[in-house]
Amino acid sequence: MIAVRKTTKLLSVIILGFLVASLLEFQSAQAQYADDGRPFPLASPIEVTSPSNSTYDSGLLTLDIRFRLMLNVEKTNITVLYSLDGKENTTVPVSAKFFPVETTITYANGSTQTGVSSLFSYYIVNASVALPELSEGFHSISVYGRYEHVGGSNYNVHDSSRVCFTINNGKAPVISSLSLENKTYSQDNLNLNFTVDESTSWMGYCLDELANVTFTGNFTLTQLPYGSHTLAVYANDTVGNMGSSEAISFSIAEPFPTTFALSSAGLVAIIGLGLLVYFKKRRRPQKKLGKFSMLKRACFP
Repeated sequence: MIAVRKTTKLLSVIILGFLVASLLEFQSAQAQYADDGRPFPLASPIEVTSPSNSTYDSGLLTLDIRFRLMLNVEKTNITVLYSLDGKENTTVPVSAKFFPVETTITYANGSTQTGVSSLFSYYIVNASVALPELSEGFHSISVYGRYEHVGGSNYNVHDSSRVCFTINNGKAPVISSLSLENKTYSQDNLNLNFTVDESTSWMGYCLDELANVTFTGNFTLTQLPYGSHTLAVYANDTVGNMGSSEAISFSIAEPFPTTFALSSAGLVAIIGLGLLVYFKKRRRPQKKLGKFSMLKRACFP
């Protein structure tokens, strides 16, 4: 009987050693949730089943987490948290399902005993929570797990996991409220103002179907040539979708030559004044000469 007990204890030690060694192969780096944390050998690595490292067309996602725990959940406080884009940790509700594993022990006398093994039975722990609506662009989620024995013995941190993903709704940014209109302007410097309905990674404009010109926001078009022009504004959102405004057709009117107009007006005024003087002299009556005067002019030229 003593030999049987020794054999059973020896087998238990061997099995436990093998189990711990196999589980340790799956441990990842120490989590960041607690300063005194360390990998925990009786739980599998935390797996983030959703979202994955991919691209989604909607910002409404659910965070789903799963791992295997070889502890009695009735005697263990399990805490799972996540950090979205480096922000504060948020607790995730958890649920656990028990998966019993039966084993058979064979004694030295040939008898056997079958039952649920506390060494091999485990729990599948699931944690799930709806994420806040995510903006279009790149995001990352870090997940942490902590296990604490109800009796006060702290198991510390087990593991952490991180996924990176992108939200791309496929919609191009909408450009509206352009300050330029389809009309003729008298000045050659025009303010180009507009609005975009989402964050952008690039903006540019195309004037008269030439190469796009990059700019960072509302600005002024300067020294526009006289004549007709076309202009369109373009913008890329943070994931590369490009939007464009409607094409605007406008003209810059050449100003009337005011210097020439003043010179012409002055010339007309001078000519008019000369004619007025000329006709006034012609209409002036001549004085009659007396007989003596006429005789004197005749005799004494």
